[in-house]
Amino acid sequence: MSIITMTDAMAAQVTLMSWGQQRFDVTSRSVFGAQSIESGAPLWTAEFQVKPLREADTGVWKSTMLKLAGQTNQFELWDIRRPAPLGTMRGGMVLAVAAEQGDTSIIIGTNSVQGARTLLAGDMLQIGSGETQQVIIITEPAAADSTGEIEIFFQGPLRNDFAQGSTLIWDKPKALFRRTSADTQWNYEPLFARGFAMTLIEDWRA
Repeated sequence: MSIITMTDAMAAQVTLMSWGQQRFDVTSRSVFGAQSIESGAPLWTAEFQVKPLREADTGVWKSTMLKLAGQTNQFELWDIRRPAPLGTMRGGMVLAVAAEQGDTSIIIGTNSVQGARTLLAGDMLQIGSGETQQVIIITEPAAADSTGEIEIFFQGPLRNDFAQGSTLIWDKPKALFRRTSADTQWNYEPLFARGFAMTLIEDWRA
């Protein structure tokens, strides 16, 4: 098993992208109303299409799709439409307080230079790597205090415990995905090749 990462050059050729969440809820309905119980951790989904390419420019996409080996290998991807927070906070971010599996809020420590800077709803951060790698999406705008500490609320819930001092990444926060189909193909027409597209679902397991 190997991980193939989207490059900046590849991202620049993407013309359409979607990012979503797949939930695993069990719902029961009766005359008294409905109840839902979460049966598993929600997963990110992503889908993208690449612009028509001249044949000479298609090699990277052909090789990437083939190296993914159907659904065997993982594709590391960020939301190319929001590669960094729209909020103003930057710099080194770490957990100021240890976080536990299932948490949907954390306290991030930076430094006094980041005092009063912000993270906005929809901004993404990455925590962990490999089998603990996870992208979280902020659900409430927040501002740091004078020391640079900021509490954020987010989805989806943490899948693992993380120690105080764990690093968070704001520049191109990446999740690990696998393709939903094992088939690979592309289409030719005069001058261009089309059909370089992927439909993906999050899968961090090696």
